[in-house]
Amino acid sequence: MGRRHDRTVDRTRDRRGWVPGDPTVALPPPPPGRLGTAPGLLLRSAVLGVAAGLRASVALAGPTLADPSNGTLKRLTARVGVLAELTGDKLPSTPSRLVPPGPQSRAVAAALGGVALARQRRRSVVLPAATAALFSLAGTTGGAAWRAWAGQRGPDWRGALAEDAVALTLATLASRSRAL
Repeated sequence: MGRRHDRTVDRTRDRRGWVPGDPTVALPPPPPGRLGTAPGLLLRSAVLGVAAGLRASVALAGPTLADPSNGTLKRLTARVGVLAELTGDKLPSTPSRLVPPGPQSRAVAAALGGVALARQRRRSVVLPAATAALFSLAGTTGGAAWRAWAGQRGPDWRGALAEDAVALTLATLASRSRAL
């Protein structure tokens, strides 16, 4: 069954490269955009949520630094915010992340990071925001358990530095433009 060659059919192509009215041409794929949420985006949002549970500032800094369209001022602000949190976390006067509003603020930061990831990829923002917020709770409780465990085996700053490295790595992986 070959293609019909009827010279009376208008063979002009539209901007997507297909011939209108030609039944042998497959329908074009839907335009990229706000039609749904890709599974990869949900995975990225979950990873970013865990990172936000460890260090809240990386939830917004990761997508901000990964987006080449952001200007110098946005990038500098993101870096200063992360540096301030990494420094403040090691101070003895810093309260536990488990004391309210700690978990709630980390969940909000993670949700905003999920929104930023979704907007960069022109997708729906609801599921990525909810996924990131949910997984931030796992990062919050897991990070607190890690710090308690590491604090019993040595100086607290060593456990904090290891946690910093994990948070920065997870945020970088979740925010980069190539696939995980």
